[in-house]
Amino acid sequence: MGDQGSIHFCGICGVAMSQVAAWLKSEGEQVSGSDEGAYPPISDFLKAQGIEIRAPYRADNLDGAGLAVIGNALSRGNPEVEAILERRLPFVSLPQLLHQRILAWKNPIVVAGTHGKTTTTAALAQILQTAGLSPGYMIGGLPVGWKSGFAAGEGRWFAIEGDEYDTAFFDKRPKFLHYQPRVVLLNNIEFDHADIYSGLEEIYTQFARLIQLLPRHGCLMVNGDESNLDFLIQKAPCRVVRFGLQPTADVRAENVELTPEGIRFKLHLSSGQEIQCATALWGDHQLRNLVGAAAASEFAGVSADQIVKGIAAFRGVQRRLELKYHRRGLWVYDDFAHHPTAVKATLASLRARHPQAYLAAAFEPRSNTMVRHYFQGEIGEALSLADRIVIGGVHRADKIAPEQRLDVEQIVQELRGRGREADSNTDADHLAEVLTKDLPEEAVIVLMSNGAFSGLCGKLLERLKE
Repeated sequence: MGDQGSIHFCGICGVAMSQVAAWLKSEGEQVSGSDEGAYPPISDFLKAQGIEIRAPYRADNLDGAGLAVIGNALSRGNPEVEAILERRLPFVSLPQLLHQRILAWKNPIVVAGTHGKTTTTAALAQILQTAGLSPGYMIGGLPVGWKSGFAAGEGRWFAIEGDEYDTAFFDKRPKFLHYQPRVVLLNNIEFDHADIYSGLEEIYTQFARLIQLLPRHGCLMVNGDESNLDFLIQKAPCRVVRFGLQPTADVRAENVELTPEGIRFKLHLSSGQEIQCATALWGDHQLRNLVGAAAASEFAGVSADQIVKGIAAFRGVQRRLELKYHRRGLWVYDDFAHHPTAVKATLASLRARHPQAYLAAAFEPRSNTMVRHYFQGEIGEALSLADRIVIGGVHRADKIAPEQRLDVEQIVQELRGRGREADSNTDADHLAEVLTKDLPEEAVIVLMSNGAFSGLCGKLLERLKE
């Protein structure tokens, strides 16, 4: 396609968009891209790949393009979208591009659910890679120690994060319906994406459609610890394997032991084999992600010994409880948690890892669900697991009607009523000061956001290193 003009990515700073763009460039394609508000690690990643980020969006960014890949954050009114339509420039969504270029010739393992997709997909890719299967993978984050979260792979298996969010302004189906799965690994389902779904029933409908795409020789891997997934199992046209921490699961973790290095556990496989595993990851939610990845790996033909090696080799994903700083008695973590269930899981895992430490948490209401009032009560309850809480400003608050907007001050008052130190501010320097003021000798600070959090992590680290 290179002789027909470049491939231009509109919204190239999306995690998946950036990595697919880098892969196409490595394949000899001419690649260009545009976005607004670029920030690390994606901006650094694209720079390292020699891909310039053109900003802001404008029509002349498309000059020389023969195909446009339109990210799902763009809509009518965007200068590039309008120019594409006016010029009759060929365009596709990223899921369409993936299917056309790669997935139609692979065995996709689609990792889906509200929480845990990125870590589970990355762990699965690690295990398959360790086993020498040369998998393809698309991960919605950058695994620690990896140069990219995307690879086409020479082997038949492809581990892909399956997002239920819509595909593009011109295709309102969930992304994962484009991926033609051989295996679906379903972690959990909760209400999310309030900007496109009116309720949980609509979300269940989309996951049911995904399961109906499985071939008879495929497999549905389902989290057996989540009872609200039971009725979806009945819709499976193929084999079903339950995974989790419960004794009824086909693939399960047993004899779980917390150690200074992470977690040791016995893994019971669906074949009946039992193997001893160790991981540097922490928390029940992370352990469950690993068990799911192991279940899918077993179906793909990976031996028990290679599963052990793959789990041991996996170091996690950037911004998933990533340790950013440590000195005697102080730890700073960065995490992607942006839903009450994920916030609660993150804070609970840190309590388990640092049981004697004072816990300070920063949370940014940024996702399209969390900026609204849907989880007004739940987010305060989740944050109350910390001793000190700071909350950033509601992202794009001016776009949300006051009666629909998350009431941050109410949450702060509720937290104070629970005996917690709590504050809110839109200024990152102020938040960094509050987080670090008069900390005891042993303390943990965790930042939770699915965005840049106004550069809070960098400002905090600068303050601590002074």
